[in-house]
Amino acid sequence: MMKGRSIAVLSILLIALASTTSFEARQTGIVTEGGCGCHGGMNSNTVITVDGLPEMFNASEEYLFTLTITNDDVPVENPDQNGGFSIILTGGGVLESVPDINGKTATEMDGGLTHNLDINDRRTWEFKWTAPADDTAIASFLIFGNAVNGNGGADNDGGDQWNKLEVEVLGVNANPSAPSAEALTILMTVIGLAVGLILLGSMWVFYTRNPDNFSIGNFWAYLKPWLTTTDHKQVGILYFLYGFFFFLVGGLLALLFRIQLALPENDFLTQAEYNSFFTLHGTTMIFLAAMPMIAGFMNYILPLQIGAKDLAFPRINALGFWLIVAAAPLIFTGVWSGEAADITWVMYPPYSSLSGQTGGPNPGTIAFISGIALLGASSTLSGVNFVTTTFTMRAKGVGWMKMPLFTWSVLISVFMLYVSLPAFVIGVFFLLFDSTIGTTFFTAGGDPLLFQHLFWFFGHPEVYVVVVPAFGIVSEVLATSARRSIFGYKSMVYAMVGIGVVGFIVWGHHMLTSGMSPAWRAAFMITTMAVAIPTGVKIFNWLATLWGGSLVFKTHTLWSLGFLITFTLGGLSGMFFPVAGLDTQFHDGYFVVAHFHYVFIGGIIFALFSGIYYWFPKVTGRKMNETLGLWHFLIAFSSYNAAFWPMHAVGIMGMPRRTHTYAVESGFAELNLAISTFAIIFGLSQLILVWNIVRSVKKGEKVGKDPWGGWSLEWAVTSPPPTPSFAVSPVQHDANEGAEHHETKFETMMKGPFRAIRGLWNKEAKS
Repeated sequence: MMKGRSIAVLSILLIALASTTSFEARQTGIVTEGGCGCHGGMNSNTVITVDGLPEMFNASEEYLFTLTITNDDVPVENPDQNGGFSIILTGGGVLESVPDINGKTATEMDGGLTHNLDINDRRTWEFKWTAPADDTAIASFLIFGNAVNGNGGADNDGGDQWNKLEVEVLGVNANPSAPSAEALTILMTVIGLAVGLILLGSMWVFYTRNPDNFSIGNFWAYLKPWLTTTDHKQVGILYFLYGFFFFLVGGLLALLFRIQLALPENDFLTQAEYNSFFTLHGTTMIFLAAMPMIAGFMNYILPLQIGAKDLAFPRINALGFWLIVAAAPLIFTGVWSGEAADITWVMYPPYSSLSGQTGGPNPGTIAFISGIALLGASSTLSGVNFVTTTFTMRAKGVGWMKMPLFTWSVLISVFMLYVSLPAFVIGVFFLLFDSTIGTTFFTAGGDPLLFQHLFWFFGHPEVYVVVVPAFGIVSEVLATSARRSIFGYKSMVYAMVGIGVVGFIVWGHHMLTSGMSPAWRAAFMITTMAVAIPTGVKIFNWLATLWGGSLVFKTHTLWSLGFLITFTLGGLSGMFFPVAGLDTQFHDGYFVVAHFHYVFIGGIIFALFSGIYYWFPKVTGRKMNETLGLWHFLIAFSSYNAAFWPMHAVGIMGMPRRTHTYAVESGFAELNLAISTFAIIFGLSQLILVWNIVRSVKKGEKVGKDPWGGWSLEWAVTSPPPTPSFAVSPVQHDANEGAEHHETKFETMMKGPFRAIRGLWNKEAKS
């Protein structure tokens, strides 16, 4: 029976592949640095020859040259369609097309010339180049040549085959430019070196612990338990280290394109490299850095806080981690092949699913989309554990309204993920089908806007999926630092639940410029603004906690206070976007970039930093160095604000997001230079955190169970905790609003009106 079903499924897939729609190749010019994407892949059979360009030019001198394309493997089937070309000139001078005997010329494009239908009937063309007046300059010609058979197909049936050639002409007084490695090669080399250093670091740690018994066999025996573990604490550490590694990778990507944007008309990165780095940066930071690091805290801390020995399904939990490990090579595979995904992290069609007329997405894009789908499977498996464990494995005394706020935040986060993820997974798989077997969900015959709806129904709640656990971390840190219970515990729970509910009916504000009706615009404007209510409740309660407490300033306290400042500023800037008139002006501008980074870095990363310093003693039994922590906070916090606050200004000035470069006359240069400078400082400041972690693991001050005076159950076990975490199921005696807590005058004043209303209500009910 099963064999018959398998044969049937395979037959359906083969029929689908055989019936994929055929499209005719375009006959227009090539206008990007990526090559002739509309004519299949690059092929070395096509030979490009340039005759007439000098090795060195004199200032302002004119040069005639000929471009010839040869390819014996591409016979001409249509005399009117023999070949095409595109020339991109950088470095100065004027490039002109020499008219043929009929007066026909090439078409001008941004930065050069390209063919058109009038001159497609040949494979040889003539040009005139007037050299720059500056004879110290270096002129570069990026030439794409395409041998065309004219049968209307792409790279099939002996069809179109294109190639590229780069020619550099120096001025007579120019200094030859030193050969430089491709930026993608540099990136992957750095990542490879980082992986090697991690492996060597692990070997060094093992050697320092067992210098007399060190061998590769013993090292493998030490490493193997980590690779096969199902213990929630070890899996949590693996999640965190994985996420932290990709946090550094994502930061490196950001620094590369910030170098590109530091100066106007810069050519540090090509357009293709910039788009690839931009895509990988967003995806890496959200899906490979923030979510794994959050998952690390969830895995390690949640079972301890509720008194559970482990998660409900340890093996499924480990599988969830290794799925996310498998996803990373798929997401980055295009970098290795030179065809990295360049569709941004939002993956909007038709850019991500172009087929037929444009040759379809490159293999790197298809692998990228497949990796994203794998991440969805990982999140699903991980979430099952947290929900089941919270519902079924709480210790005595850990009632629903006595759970730590971090545990509540995890539960709400997972429910949000489960409600939003199906729409996203469906959209990703439909996108994959469009890209591979020729379906038309989002391409011609389908609706690209449908994917936007599916994506943002997931994408905006996804922000809260990682922000709400950050709320939980900050709540734990501030309450402990203030030496008191959190103010308004129940209202904090209800506020997080409110965010979780309202977060699903706000996605439309991302699409106010996509042709939405006025009625739906108004609806999404109202719901988006409504998110500010529960968020404001949380901020008020945090401030009230600090006001009524006796604050102790530690590094984790500083990062939580930094979170309050930056997240509040990010929330305020976010209130511009629900207003349709303002959103029309700010949409796809750098004001959006500023807002998002204030929420994401200031709201999530800062909270994660706070959690690292706060729970590090529990994980290792040692404190992190407070002096290094203070320097990390001062440098990172100040450089972060200096980098991202000016982005609001360049956004108001009109700088679009996702832009490769900008003109000198735009007025963006000074601010962009400042942004890039401080962004580099912020990136380098994370090395202080790395060194603090490495140093403190070995030399940090030893601590007992509870170095901070926390009340939840993770502080009731040794540091680090044993396996299983609790030999005997514990009992939680203290709670957020317990009997030992004495109200301050401020609390009494704030709760007075509510107590009066409740008293009147009870009196009316009795009567």
